[in-house]
Amino acid sequence: MKVIFEKAGIYMEPYDPYHYTPDQPAENGRSYVYPHPPTEPAHPPNKKPGRVIGLIAVFLAVAVLFTALGGGLAWRYYSNARPSTPESQDLRPVPTEPSVTVDQGQGIDAGVHDKHWSLEEAAKRRDRNREALSITEIAKLGKPAVVAINTTISATDMFGRTSDYPAAGSGFIITDDGYVVTNNHVIEGANTITVVMENGNIYSAVLLGGDSRTDLAVLKIDDNDLPTVTLGDSGELQVGELAVAIGNPLGELSGTVTAGIISALNRTITLDNQQMNLLQTDAAINPGNSGGALFNSFGEVIGINTAKNIQTGIEGLGFAIPINDAKPVVESLINFGYVRGRTKIGIQINDISAEMAEYYDLVEGVFVAAVEPGSPADKAGLRNEDIIIAANGEEARSAADLLRIKEKLGPGDKMTLTVVRNDRKIRVTIILEEDKPSDIPGRRRN
Repeated sequence: MKVIFEKAGIYMEPYDPYHYTPDQPAENGRSYVYPHPPTEPAHPPNKKPGRVIGLIAVFLAVAVLFTALGGGLAWRYYSNARPSTPESQDLRPVPTEPSVTVDQGQGIDAGVHDKHWSLEEAAKRRDRNREALSITEIAKLGKPAVVAINTTISATDMFGRTSDYPAAGSGFIITDDGYVVTNNHVIEGANTITVVMENGNIYSAVLLGGDSRTDLAVLKIDDNDLPTVTLGDSGELQVGELAVAIGNPLGELSGTVTAGIISALNRTITLDNQQMNLLQTDAAINPGNSGGALFNSFGEVIGINTAKNIQTGIEGLGFAIPINDAKPVVESLINFGYVRGRTKIGIQINDISAEMAEYYDLVEGVFVAAVEPGSPADKAGLRNEDIIIAANGEEARSAADLLRIKEKLGPGDKMTLTVVRNDRKIRVTIILEEDKPSDIPGRRRN
């Protein structure tokens, strides 16, 4: 049975190309699935004509589906654009510049105006002898700092006509001067972003940076003395403990509180062709909840609500990004506008399982669906339809294997790939580069 998940993300008004008006009424509960971009191979190997084309069709057909509960999702569904698939699933913590030491008693806002401030230091627990809070107390503590995020997204119909449509998700404030954390898919492709507080105050938001690999983004709103969340330690979580989700389901029910437990830790799921390490919870998560906060029994944020199961008849399968995984990414986005220290190969890939390899008369490994022009892979001579089977002398039969090996390396390091090309083994040596976006949005700390 195919397991189908959706990003818990955004809610967007439905789009009807035959009724072309931007003010259509919302259809509550509808969610949208990210389509997987088609890939067009060059010339199939000579051994069995058509086998690679058939394999790519399988990749598109059997992919585990997740639907976002946030913004950029619906744009991808209706747009004629073909979004790119990231080269790999790199979720490792990213090193940043040396951080300012923050006194534990000062809380999260300490060091906030320093150039390279640290979420790790700011989120340290001040009191380990606390008593657990009731759900009512957690809601009272967390709701003021959890916000609704409204966006407008351009959609193009089959006739080439473009219009803006509203979408909505959730987020939470981490500093009293207005830094807001959310999911990247909530704001991806948005033309405008507004943040709505529990008290009804509305702010125009600036996107500081977004990271599609970890599905995290940081916004900035201009105000002071704003309510903030306290960041906890997801590494201390235990299965069975209380989990409280607060967010903006359906884009119109902001401040909704649902409660459950931590059902599992370290769940690895594939979301939009990327493997993510997530917390599992049975707290209700619905479209519009993406980017909202998951609290522990002390009222601390220990997760960012991100995905859910969408199969009919299955309930209680929600997923959240562990806050410990999010901290270094959020910190880097705030300080630099992108996630520093990541390496780039410049390829789009899919796994060839043992079953696929046998059926299509190929080898088990990592199929190169596309090579980015000008990338390290392109410079090294890697080609479309190459099948990677090893890297730096270690077996690499899956994207996860390739990621594990790449995680050990930094910009400027060499990565020697063993690939199968036209039924022959060859070696390709790639010099890794820093994965720095060409356009860094928004403003960052000075």
